[in-house]
Amino acid sequence: MSILNGEDNQQYFSNRTNLDYRVCELSRIALFNSKGVWSEDNHSGTAFPLFMVQLILTFFFSRSIYFVLTPLKQPKIVCDVLSGIILGPSVMAQNKEMKNLIFQPENMLLNNTMSAIGGIYFIFINSVKMDKYRLLLTAKKAWNVGLTCYIIPLAISLIVFYQLQTYIPGVDTGNFPACLFALSARSFLPVISHALGELNLLTSDLGQLAIGCATVHEIFGWGLTFLAMLLQRGGEQRIGIITVLCMLAVITFTIFFLRPLILWIIRNTPEGKPVDGTYVKAVLLAPLIIGVVSDVLGSTYYTGAMIMGLIIPAGPPLGSALVDKCELMLSEFLLPLLFIRIGQLTNVHSVTDWKAFGAFQFSLASGYVGKVAGCLLYLLCFKTGIRTALLLGIVLNTKGVLEFTISSRWRMFKYLDEPSYTAFVLSNVLVTAIVAPLVQMFYKPGTRLDMSCLTEIHSRTLQATPLGSELRVLCCIHCEDNVPGIITLLRASSPTENSPTCNYAVHVTELIGRATPVLDAYERKNWKLMPNSTERIMRALLKYSKASSLSVLLQPFRMIAPYKQMHEMVCKLAHDKYIPLIILPFPESLEVYGITTSLRSFITSVQDNSPCTVGILVDRFPRRFSNSTKWSFKVGLFFLGGPDDREALALALRMSENPGVSIMLYRILLTEDSEEDYRENHLDECLVNEFIAKSIDNPSVVLKEFKINKSLQILDAVRSMENKYKLVLVGKRRWSHLHLEREMHPWVEYKELGVIGDMLASSDFGGGVMSVLVMHSIAVVNSSSSKSFSVDINGFSFSSSHRDRDRNNVQGHDQVSEN
Repeated sequence: MSILNGEDNQQYFSNRTNLDYRVCELSRIALFNSKGVWSEDNHSGTAFPLFMVQLILTFFFSRSIYFVLTPLKQPKIVCDVLSGIILGPSVMAQNKEMKNLIFQPENMLLNNTMSAIGGIYFIFINSVKMDKYRLLLTAKKAWNVGLTCYIIPLAISLIVFYQLQTYIPGVDTGNFPACLFALSARSFLPVISHALGELNLLTSDLGQLAIGCATVHEIFGWGLTFLAMLLQRGGEQRIGIITVLCMLAVITFTIFFLRPLILWIIRNTPEGKPVDGTYVKAVLLAPLIIGVVSDVLGSTYYTGAMIMGLIIPAGPPLGSALVDKCELMLSEFLLPLLFIRIGQLTNVHSVTDWKAFGAFQFSLASGYVGKVAGCLLYLLCFKTGIRTALLLGIVLNTKGVLEFTISSRWRMFKYLDEPSYTAFVLSNVLVTAIVAPLVQMFYKPGTRLDMSCLTEIHSRTLQATPLGSELRVLCCIHCEDNVPGIITLLRASSPTENSPTCNYAVHVTELIGRATPVLDAYERKNWKLMPNSTERIMRALLKYSKASSLSVLLQPFRMIAPYKQMHEMVCKLAHDKYIPLIILPFPESLEVYGITTSLRSFITSVQDNSPCTVGILVDRFPRRFSNSTKWSFKVGLFFLGGPDDREALALALRMSENPGVSIMLYRILLTEDSEEDYRENHLDECLVNEFIAKSIDNPSVVLKEFKINKSLQILDAVRSMENKYKLVLVGKRRWSHLHLEREMHPWVEYKELGVIGDMLASSDFGGGVMSVLVMHSIAVVNSSSSKSFSVDINGFSFSSSHRDRDRNNVQGHDQVSEN
């Protein structure tokens, strides 16, 4: 194609005066790359540099707003949308020079394209995170309240809208109002799970109920979506039916062709190894392809991305690999472009008819109130509590990326005019900004929704568990290396058919590549389908259970949750199953666990919130020791006194009935105890006397007493245990702090083990070959949180209120009561 200059054009047209020509003026097409600041050409309109400037400005404003609003407990989505609005015609782009310089319409095509890609991968990644089977089970339990919280706000908002429709000219008529308020009444699962994750409520009772309701909304919402396809385009039934049939064909293709390929990739990936990079790239390309096909067939590319994400199993190896590859780029670079687009479509200056604005806002607000009313109506019928219903309704009103994305498409298709779209965006931002602070102020994760948290503690300690009854132990297992130590400890606790041990074995795994946490019984029928570490752990425990002649019963569980909230699920399971003892393996080696800091934080959280006694096991048992037939086991017990040490002594009392276990009790008598410690000393004396009485004919049990005048002499007593025992039992701390604890506390490396426990677990102590079990009693937990408690101790009982109240009325050896 030849290019003519000005003189050539004049000569060219002068030679053709007898012809009729139509002159077309082409708009200026923006260059993609700049020629540089030294070029004479105007480089201010080049697309790529302006695109980068837009991205940088969004990042800067988003982070600045988030920093300012963090004290107000605002979620990140609110800050991102506000940054887009500031960059749009509402604030910065209101200035014509700024708009022509940075936000030229011809330069927004690249931004809009990248934001659409960001939306595709946002839906794809969040669909991958969904545990489909688990979500269906959750929805089955919450379908009643879920439907109630969907239908009531939809009905109320539609009634209000149609009453005020004459005042709202900017909303399309026909079937669109039903779609609009169906979107407003719907709680999207990815949005709710992401919001709960920011609030650290994923594992809470409120979070689980909200996730169940959102799952019901997803199922019901997609049913309405297919119905809308059938009724689309002004009632052209044929087009709608063809669209639905084509989408069913796409779903069939993904399920019966692509999903088997996905499962083949997972089966051929060795456990613990990353998925081959070629497979990951191919899977990441698939949502774009399926999205384009869905868009061509009459649906949207978001539908195709969701279908592709749903066929991929959540979690490792493939699901977590996809999330790991995409999440950072998606959240920090692609989604901000979507917020720029939302901001460009939002213009607060377009709102001139305040009557229409108020009527539309009132219609939307009626839906928000209706959702809370639906929760109140249903949950009050089951006597759950007004506060619970209000909080659930508030959480389900959270809005996110999906609501903004769908509404922006409606704006592009002219279903909403500019003032109505602006009102919709502002309404969603405002309600989300209100939800997060309210939930954080009025909901505490430890609150039980069934209002049964005020239970007796007498069934939550080893001292309160009769020796001839079943002992329930909850064992948290991080990896396969924890299994031999757990088996050895269970074997030492002297289980018999008349006094069995029920082992609630929970394989805990960090939440990676999933949207929602999981806690469910591990089904043995699934073992042969998908071999993994959980299966091997449970097989080893089941083998031991069968070899013990049913004196050790196994209840296997699988738990997948963030480490920050994992303690809530552990404590809830211990509460529901009336478990008196939780065993937590202590992570010593960074090479083995790789996330030692997170695990230690998890242990500390369990100690602070547990409804029962917690034992921390520093496992240094020989790997084959638990399988040996000739079994002998030496246990040392360091007894200073106090609730923690009494729990250690109660466990030793059970172990003393095992003929293969020999126990050495080191009892430390301190002269520094004050008169205020008399009652604690009396409880110690009662339990020690019981231990002596039941072990008086047992030659394997030996008692040594040390009278110590100075706290530092305790160190000499501890050193005397060096390399003499396979297991040492010790309490975390005394009821009243020793001078030694106060002096040594700054030097303690692992504070969750206490001063003595940290000393025994140190690798410098005897070469680090002794296993240590550090006990932490519920009595200390409740004392530190100023809660009342009541404990029965094998023939002795006492109750206490606040820690700093006087305790009196000591009554002989039969009963001890404290007020």
